[in-house]
Amino acid sequence: MSETADDKPSERVQKTSENIFDQRFAGGRLRATVDVIRKEVGADAELTKQALAEFFALDRQHMHDHFEGRLEYARHVMTRRDTSDRGMVEYGLQTLKWSFLLNAGAIAVVMAYIGAAVGKSGAAVVAYAPLIRDLWPFVAGCVSVTLAGAAGYFNFCYSEAAMPGPEALNNFLSITATGWPEARLQKPGEPLHEFVRRFGWKVNASRMIAIVLGIGSAFLFLLGAALIMRAGLA
Repeated sequence: MSETADDKPSERVQKTSENIFDQRFAGGRLRATVDVIRKEVGADAELTKQALAEFFALDRQHMHDHFEGRLEYARHVMTRRDTSDRGMVEYGLQTLKWSFLLNAGAIAVVMAYIGAAVGKSGAAVVAYAPLIRDLWPFVAGCVSVTLAGAAGYFNFCYSEAAMPGPEALNNFLSITATGWPEARLQKPGEPLHEFVRRFGWKVNASRMIAIVLGIGSAFLFLLGAALIMRAGLA
């Protein structure tokens, strides 16, 4: 069949590269395979056909194993991501919850003490102004926990966007796939190192902000406890 004038060389090359049979047996590779089989089995046509059939069966098995390997990789990635996401969410929530309870609980304990002392002695609340002023680290700790939760949420969103989506993983299973699956927010044709440089800092920055704020809330609790103890002893 003759080529039409509309068939450009680049389009013909692309069509050829997308054809699995052409990828594996074009360029004389199939003829060379048949010649090798004929040399091994002789001039017997039936034996040649049987050997060629066995060769194609083995080749199909190799292609099937290749596909199953990629499918298992995709399953492993998705399972690992699911386990990691659940673990990070659980640990993060527990840490933030206890940090918030420590700071909010300290405020409640101090205010309850002041209320009981005022009710028992009849003194003015202003007498306990130093204790009330020293509650600011606990308030700041509660705010830090809230901001840490927000930063953790953004980190989760950025991390999710930096991972391949279901569509990219599905395309990766194709035998014609020649590269790793692209991330959700990766531009078409964008190299991986360019994507990491353009987008990776958001993942790292949001994670570091969440970590700093989480540690800061614990530090503020210790600072508040020291200030309250000093004011109480004074």
